[in-house]
Amino acid sequence: MAELTQTSIKILPITFAHILQISKMDYLHKDPFDRIIIAQGLEEGFSIISKDPNFPLYQVNLYW
Repeated sequence: MAELTQTSIKILPITFAHILQISKMDYLHKDPFDRIIIAQGLEEGFSIISKDPNFPLYQVNLYW
């Protein structure tokens, strides 16, 4: 945790808005943790760093 304090990296909690976003998403990716990451990216407007070939199916901003 000390390393996180020294950087601008923040832990993003899962919110009700993220859960609602998941409920609106097509079931194209079976991994529930990846679906949470995608939902957070969509809801917050964040770019996601991933090489997962299923992420682009959700029109989420990707960096990789």
